[in-house]
Order: sequence, then structure tokens, then C-alpha cells
Amino acid sequence: DAQHAQPRRAVGQLSGTDGDREFRNAVYQFRHADDDTIYYQVDPRERVYLDDVPNNPVTRDSSSAALSSTDNLEWVEHNDSLSYKPYAFLVMNAMTKLVANWDGVVYRTPSGERLRDTALNATLQVMDACVCNRFGLWVKVNLCADKQESRELGWVPL
Repeated sequence: DAQHAQPRRAVGQLSGTDGDREFRNAVYQFRHADDDTIYYQVDPRERVYLDDVPNNPVTRDSSSAALSSTDNLEWVEHNDSLSYKPYAFLVMNAMTKLVANWDGVVYRTPSGERLRDTALNATLQVMDACVCNRFGLWVKVNLCADKQESRELGWVPL
């Protein structure tokens, strides 16, 4: 994320309600306390309210110094109004939606040159994911064609 001076890797997404408003928030860490209470580390300024999304694009402070500080991260205690999903789960859901519409193209890098024009008959194993500010969500895949022993790493847009 170009808005952060030092990139942070999110491990999942926290969903919840704030009054009558549903929101989503990236989770950077989670931990279990001695009493088995779960805590999620979030940046409250990154909370996105779903009722704002269709009408108003998400805007952020343009000051990267303000967004790069770990001082802004807070620990939130789990309660019944919250739901946590690891990014691996979210990416796999996005991959299932991709299957019906995918053109089979695998790229060397997100939004870069093509690695393969068609990989429709290959097996793809998701290795990682990233979000590009201009190009959206991409997954890094381990590509294994049916008749090949060798594997290639590439990127697929979701």
C-alpha cells in the first residue's frame, strides 16, 4: 500500500457492526490471552463502512507519515458482534468466483507481462496474495500443467 511508509502484512479481515452500520477492517495480528480471549490488532482509521462503499470511494489521509506509525494500531477484544476470517479463506472464496470468468492468463508480476496466455488446463495452488492500489487483488500461484513436471510461479488477478 503506497499510503504506508512501511508496508504491513494483514493476516485477515474483521467484520462487525457499529450500531446499525456494518464494517470491515484489516487485521495485522491476533493473539489469545491466558483466559482464551481473542484480541485483534487493527488500525481504526482503515475501517470501511459498507454503506459508504457504493456511493463514496474510500479516501485516506495523504500523509504517509501519519499512516505508517504503529502507534495507531489498537488491540480490539473479540465479542459477538465481530467475525474474523483469515485472508487465505477470503482469497480462496475469490478464486472460486474467478473460475467461471477466468481467461487463463498468468502474469509474471501483478499487472506485468504475461507468463502464459493460457493455463486453463493447469493446476493452480495459491501461494500468496497482494493488493495493488491501481489494479486490485492479485494472487501468487504455483502453476503445474497436467503434462509437465516443472512448476512455475505467476500472478492471477481476482
